[in-house]
Amino acid sequence: MTIPRLYFPRPLETGASCLASADQARYLKTVLRMKEGDPLLIFNGTGWEYKAVIRRRSAERMELEITGRQRLPAAGIHVTLCQAVPKAEKMDGIIRHATELGAERIIPFLADRSVPRWQPEQFPRKRERWQKIAVEASRQCGRPDIPEIGEVVTFEGMLRDVPESGLRLIPWEEETKTGIREILRDPYRSGLKEFILVIGPEGGFSAGEIELARQAGFLSVSLGKRVLRVETASLAVLAILQYERDIVETASTA
Repeated sequence: MTIPRLYFPRPLETGASCLASADQARYLKTVLRMKEGDPLLIFNGTGWEYKAVIRRRSAERMELEITGRQRLPAAGIHVTLCQAVPKAEKMDGIIRHATELGAERIIPFLADRSVPRWQPEQFPRKRERWQKIAVEASRQCGRPDIPEIGEVVTFEGMLRDVPESGLRLIPWEEETKTGIREILRDPYRSGLKEFILVIGPEGGFSAGEIELARQAGFLSVSLGKRVLRVETASLAVLAILQYERDIVETASTA
């Protein structure tokens, strides 16, 4: 049986007691049918996971006691995903799956050909929703940390906001000379563990945006002969990075 996992956004320590929120208590009692003495896991996004048990349960509240903690393995690579906001609710799924695939930071941006045309006052509400999705995805997949969802920015703002270090990649359907595998398997780049990915909107990047990205140090790469949907491209690249870096690490320790 899988032990339930809860998120508590506050400092935790062994031996301390804490109260589940109303929603958490309802979930544990009504959905999971848990009772006093049952075990569960707690995390707060700091890299630690805490063991806990239900000590007291009533109709209105549920008290938990933390009995131990363990440091979960750190990620082998560090990825910042810059994602052009797609139409409808596709961004929800991208946030969820990118969290599962290890993205540490997600920067949403509006490109020249982005379909959504939001007003600035809508940005905080969107960001808050996406951060909640990232928290829930981390809880479900067993991550010890939670990716940071950045503010919605322009393409130029995104280029200014990315980390200074890391291999900068921008998949582009018009790139015909350089494939992503060629870049990742270059011996001179085999030890790199930090990556910055920029994924475009439904209509693709304009030539002007690609030029700006190149001036900012990004390499345009091809993902193959097929044109991927926006909700597929980011997940494909994240999976490729995880696979290729695992090959390098395994080969270096063999």
